[in-house]
Amino acid sequence: MRCGVCGSERLSPVGELISADRWKERLQFRFSRPGLLKPRPTFNAGFARACRDCGALFVLLSEESRERLDAVADDLTDAEGHPTGSPSDDT
Repeated sequence: MRCGVCGSERLSPVGELISADRWKERLQFRFSRPGLLKPRPTFNAGFARACRDCGALFVLLSEESRERLDAVADDLTDAEGHPTGSPSDDT
């Protein structure tokens, strides 16, 4: 596996990714609400690798979250307030 930023092969092992405020909480990957009364699709991101050369962090979903994301990915839209100029603006 290579770093997507600098191309290095020097990546750390997979580590646990937690919130600094609450040790049991995980970071979440969230999208726009698909309808007025529907919840926002949210996926826990509990693991990561870091590039040992440039420091880029690669967040990894749990297998359960990855499977749920894969099942709904074609119906997702950008999160509200996403930065302008993001790659999704080109579509």
